[in-house]
Amino acid sequence: MINIDDLVNEMTLEQLPDVITDIAVVIGYDKTVKLVQRLGGIDFAMPTGSQDSSRAKILVDTIGSAATEQLMKRFGGARLYIPRCHAACLWLRNQEFVTAIEMAVASGSTQTAAIQKYAPQYGFTERWAYQILSNAKKDDNQPDLF
Repeated sequence: MINIDDLVNEMTLEQLPDVITDIAVVIGYDKTVKLVQRLGGIDFAMPTGSQDSSRAKILVDTIGSAATEQLMKRFGGARLYIPRCHAACLWLRNQEFVTAIEMAVASGSTQTAAIQKYAPQYGFTERWAYQILSNAKKDDNQPDLF
C-alpha cells in the first residue's frame, strides 16, 4: 500500500511525472495516489460541465466530488495520460520494506527472521529481499560488508 506521507517526505518531486505533480497541486497527494491507483496507465478525457457524465462519476467515485470539481476546472476538456508511476511505487515499496526490516531488527529480531517474516508480505523471495537491503545500504553510501 502506498504511504503518501513517505512518498512526499522521502521522494523528490523530480522522480514523479510532471502531470502527477500538476494534479497533486490541484487535489493533493492523497487523492492523486487514489487517481493513479484507479486510472494509472490510461488516457483520460477530463470531463467538463456537470458531474453527471460517466467520466465525472468515475472521478467522483475515486476522489470525491470536491476534488473532481477542482480537476474539471483545471483540466476540463483535456486528455491527460495518467501514468502508473510504476518506478515511484516500486521505490516506495522497497523503502517501506527496508524500514520494516530496520524496525524489526531495532526491536530485537534478527535480520534473517525479519526477512522471513516480511519478504512474503511484500511479495519478495528471500534472495530478492537481501538484494533490496544491499542496494539500500549502497544508496546510503555505507560500505557493503559482504
